[in-house]
Amino acid sequence: MKKIINWILVFAGCFTAQAVSAQVRPPLSVDVNYSIAQPLGSLKDYSDKTSFRGWSAGLQYMLNNQWSVGLRSGYQDFYEKLPRAVYPDKQGDVSAVQTRTLQVIPIQATVSYAFTKPESAVIPYATVGVGAASMNYEKYWGEFVEKNNSWQFLVSPEIGINVPFGKASPLMFNANVRYNYAPYKYNDITNFNSVQGNIGLKFHLN
Repeated sequence: MKKIINWILVFAGCFTAQAVSAQVRPPLSVDVNYSIAQPLGSLKDYSDKTSFRGWSAGLQYMLNNQWSVGLRSGYQDFYEKLPRAVYPDKQGDVSAVQTRTLQVIPIQATVSYAFTKPESAVIPYATVGVGAASMNYEKYWGEFVEKNNSWQFLVSPEIGINVPFGKASPLMFNANVRYNYAPYKYNDITNFNSVQGNIGLKFHLN
């Protein structure tokens, strides 16, 4: 009987410790980030300029001290304007100023793993996002435009850090690097590839 009581006390102690640890921050959090993206592969051939027009936002729920699940979205605009040139066409050569754009709006489910405890001064983590993205392709030949809009599968592995403003602070500085891949094919683009840097804030909700 004494052994049984001892085991109950051990389990109770473990449960209490876990509960106290889980109370470091509320499980539900939101993050908002400014995004910069560098095109890769055929996307870079289409528009080789780094995109400074983007944002990312997410909602996460902590299952325990290390695992969390969530949803996220965002926006990234790739843009390049080429000087007037002569371009070959099926019906003859075309002289035009060419403007190339691709706007990407993702919607993804996420799974994240934190490598340290929630009370750590720096919390490195890894995330995988899986979902779809709206790809809005527009290539202007002067006043004429060639368009394509479609939804594509999108996968985005990510590594980053959260830095709390205090040991149990619900507010944290967030920074991460994300790789995005989608099998998007249209004209000049054979696959969508980009590396995206995000910086912003994460806040745990009461």
